[in-house]
Amino acid sequence: MRLSLRGVVASHDREEATVIDTLFACDLGDPLTAALLGRVQARRLSDAIHADDVLAALSELSTSERWQPCAEAFGYMLRGVFDNCRLTMDFTELAILTLGTGRLSRSARAMLIDGLCARQAS
Repeated sequence: MRLSLRGVVASHDREEATVIDTLFACDLGDPLTAALLGRVQARRLSDAIHADDVLAALSELSTSERWQPCAEAFGYMLRGVFDNCRLTMDFTELAILTLGTGRLSRSARAMLIDGLCARQAS
């Protein structure tokens, strides 16, 4: 499980970076584009570090018979990972909406806005 989770985290990061870089690479000379993409990249890196912390705890659990994780601390770690990933997703979608105003189709724009609104409502 640990290796498959690590694979999912790594592949998602690569796929997202490829899409965003493809969309906005030609605009990196623009300060707003550079700032937003730098922030997206920093958030993704932070998410990967938090996921690695959870994976390290799971690794310790699977290799040590005597190690018992504190349920509250592990739950806090998991909530942190998922909350940060949601915030990163929201920020990335807002960056795409901001930077891709003239490039997004009406349906792509509506899909991003609908997703943001749905997550905001819940």
